[in-house]
Amino acid sequence: MHTTILICSASLAILTLLLAFWTSVQRGSSNMIAYSAPLEPTSAMAKAQRAHGNSAEYAGLLIALFLVTGFAYAGRDLGGLVMGTIIAVTGARFIHALGFLICGTLEKPHILKALGALVTYLGGLLLAGLVISKAL
Repeated sequence: MHTTILICSASLAILTLLLAFWTSVQRGSSNMIAYSAPLEPTSAMAKAQRAHGNSAEYAGLLIALFLVTGFAYAGRDLGGLVMGTIIAVTGARFIHALGFLICGTLEKPHILKALGALVTYLGGLLLAGLVISKAL
């Protein structure tokens, strides 16, 4: 398997685990252990929960897509487009999480969340398309 794919896949898992830990820290420091308790959209707890939840929603899909891409390119160089896209999508997930953690409120858009989401969507679609093109 390609080193870039392995490092980026592990990075997404690490990001999700660190965000889970940060959510636990926020729960402990805010005494908000009840999972269904309403949260203020400006609270660190709400931001931590959304950052973790969103990371968890995408990490598995992206890791699977990276691995499928690796299988499609088995024995071949990934090339600049594929490698750059995998790295960009991984970086976008970190930027997206940071946007959640530093935004003023969850009720308004934040440039880092928007940029992270856009790169994730476009990069994921590009990788999927490249895998399909290799299969045909």
